Amino acid sequence: MKHASESEETPLQRYEWIDDGRLIGFIDYYVFDQVCMVMHTEVVPALAGQGFGSLLANQAMEYVRSQGKRIVPVCGFLVHYLRKHPQHHELVTIESRRIFGIGL
Repeated sequence: MKHASESEETPLQRYEWIDDGRLIGFIDYYVFDQVCMVMHTEVVPALAGQGFGSLLANQAMEYVRSQGKRIVPVCGFLVHYLRKHPQHHELVTIESRRIFGIGL
């Protein structure tokens, strides 16, 4: 998995899972100081429903942790994932936890 850096035209960044040159999935997000606003998670359609989205989310959360940042999960998939994975709750901003019912 790799972090695809932001372009000069937009602050949108992308965390990608590439295996043997093939894109498995990606997560799009914005960074505002110490907060990552996660906008979208997607796995290639041929691999949907096989757990790749959860694996991608887990790796992305570990990346966020390594960067010392927090999460605002706008993406519905990531909100659902985070509700089921308490090991990542501390990464979610307190306000986002309240709004999205994560770890309450």
